Amino acid sequence: MKNQTGKYIKYAIGEIILVVIGILIALQINNWNENRKNTFKETQFLKNFYSDLKANKVELDRVIKKTEFTSKYADSILQHKTGELDVLSLKSFVNCMMNATGFTVYQSQEGTIQDILGSGKLDVITNDSLRLAIGSWQAHLKNIREWETIDKKTFNIYYDYLHEHANLYKIGDKRELPIDDLLKNQFMNDKVFLNRLRDRERIPKILNRLYNKEILRLDILMSQIDAELKK
Repeated sequence: MKNQTGKYIKYAIGEIILVVIGILIALQINNWNENRKNTFKETQFLKNFYSDLKANKVELDRVIKKTEFTSKYADSILQHKTGELDVLSLKSFVNCMMNATGFTVYQSQEGTIQDILGSGKLDVITNDSLRLAIGSWQAHLKNIREWETIDKKTFNIYYDYLHEHANLYKIGDKRELPIDDLLKNQFMNDKVFLNRLRDRERIPKILNRLYNKEILRLDILMSQIDAELKK
């Protein structure tokens, strides 16, 4: 009986060991499958994120050209006021005056970021720098958005001034300009006009620097993504 009982105990222990081994193997296979799925998701996320960053660089090129354009034409009138730009015909003055109204915003592509954050899968991004960049995307753009808000405000103030003092309904009329030489001279001696024009020169220039810094940041992120995808 003792021998038989011993055999049963050994058999039971053996069965338990086999069950435990089976569970461990199943868990290992499940973990392997989860890791494989997460790796696949990470690869897809990074590829899509790379495409978004590439599109954002194109968008930044657009807004940089726009801010340079606006600032340049506003500065031309200011240089004319200080004597740095001697010749500025009435037609050229009107051209500069109207082009100084330029306004735009950086419309960043954020589809992949929203997808990652919305699905709660940020943890599948194994690179710490990339994970932080995705998680803090909006916070990082805060400074740009604040200056864009200021730029829009100065645009509205400047454009309201032109609506009040110039005949803007004549824009596009080949026979007559929206202002004459007398009004041009009044503008050139009106500190309100010049102050508002200075904002149209200064704020876009600040935004331009921020946009260029953002391009450098995107270049770094794209290099990091490229390195991750090559692993």
